[in-house]
Amino acid sequence: MATANTSNRSAWIWTIVKGLVALALGIFLLVGADTASFVVAYALAGYLAITGASQTFSGFFNRKSPGSTTDRIRGLVGLIAGVALLLLIYFQVLSLEAVYSVLAVALIAYGLLGMFEAIFDRGEGRFQWMPLVVNLLLVVLGALVFLFRSQELDLRMWAGIVLAAIGVLVILYGYLVQKRSPAAAAAV
Repeated sequence: MATANTSNRSAWIWTIVKGLVALALGIFLLVGADTASFVVAYALAGYLAITGASQTFSGFFNRKSPGSTTDRIRGLVGLIAGVALLLLIYFQVLSLEAVYSVLAVALIAYGLLGMFEAIFDRGEGRFQWMPLVVNLLLVVLGALVFLFRSQELDLRMWAGIVLAAIGVLVILYGYLVQKRSPAAAAAV
């Protein structure tokens, strides 16, 4: 029991680190050079692969817990899409525009599954807004690619704003909610 309490007490630090990474990527997109889009594509593909692997294994190890089926499905979507994108980017199989299209579909699917879990597949746990908002912003980030392709708007700027917003929200949640309430530690 002491280990669980210790990990819940320090979970807010990891949440803040995730938020800082998202904020840094958002700012990098806003002020970065021409390579910013390439670096952020790598980072988002890595995010999908890492969080997808984490959720897949969590879903397999906690089969009896609420949301484990959605975790496995969502995790596999993130893991497969993230690893595939990392390989496609590394070997330069697709253009950056095509990579962003695949990334957008993966972010939309990943975010929608996260929203489904936050609303319908949480079991008897209390409803938490933060996972819903972060997953909604992932869907918005993915939708931006398709929306901005048809218009003459700056995708890099708006994607940077959304990533920075995700980062700020996650940092605030980690500091203001998780630090004060260890029971909320598993929410993000």
